[in-house]
Amino acid sequence: MKLPKISIVIPAYNKAEYIRETLNSIVSQNYSNLEVIIQDNVSTDGTVEIIKQFASKYPKVIFWESKKDKGQLDAINKGLSKATGEVLTYINADDVYKKGALLKVGKYFAEHPEILWVAGKGEMIDKKGRVVFSPITSYKNFLLFLNKYVFLLMTNYLTQSSVFLSKAAYQKFGPFTGARTGVMEYDLWLKLGKKQMPKIINKTLSSFRIYKGSLSSKEFKKILSLDEQIAEKYTQNPLILLLHYLHNIGRVSILTITGIQ
Repeated sequence: MKLPKISIVIPAYNKAEYIRETLNSIVSQNYSNLEVIIQDNVSTDGTVEIIKQFASKYPKVIFWESKKDKGQLDAINKGLSKATGEVLTYINADDVYKKGALLKVGKYFAEHPEILWVAGKGEMIDKKGRVVFSPITSYKNFLLFLNKYVFLLMTNYLTQSSVFLSKAAYQKFGPFTGARTGVMEYDLWLKLGKKQMPKIINKTLSSFRIYKGSLSSKEFKKILSLDEQIAEKYTQNPLILLLHYLHNIGRVSILTITGIQ
């Protein structure tokens, strides 16, 4: 079976504490047709030195630049504009892939070349890599199992690092949108979902790291406000919008209670 090339973009800024683990989770997969594009925003904490080590060891896989950008969204879209793979994704510089994830994704696309995108399960981890918020993950995975557009309108149950797009899908429906502080992949998910819901890989593909001080936690309320605006672009159903709002209230409450927000 000829596996498609997977291009993974990593936006990075001062992630020396985690980026080694992120890169190890990629190169240790031994996926035979891989491209990693790192967009570093002139890090000053040793991130660039770690990137150089990996790029030196894997010169045919890892490509990078350290150049001032306009934030996470800009870095991701710049990286994806360079990607040469048939399958595209991005992962943050503190998240990790689970063992065998890329092979599962590559085989699925090889066996189903007509699909636009796939999504697998995800999990949340803390600074030390311990699994957290398991009940939330179970709920999201239940919605992933049902995989209906109406549920995606109610809440973004997809774990971004476990979502992979065909290049054709990204070229037609992309790029990612958002604000300077972060990317709003939810907009692209809803745009794609109207055409075709993601095909599901029933395995945990990645771990999404959330902790006090991370971009995801610092910008959480702002992200949820944008999230609600995006939902309103795709539905005017008052019940769906109410349920979307209630989901967001629940997410804020949980992060506030646990001290992350």
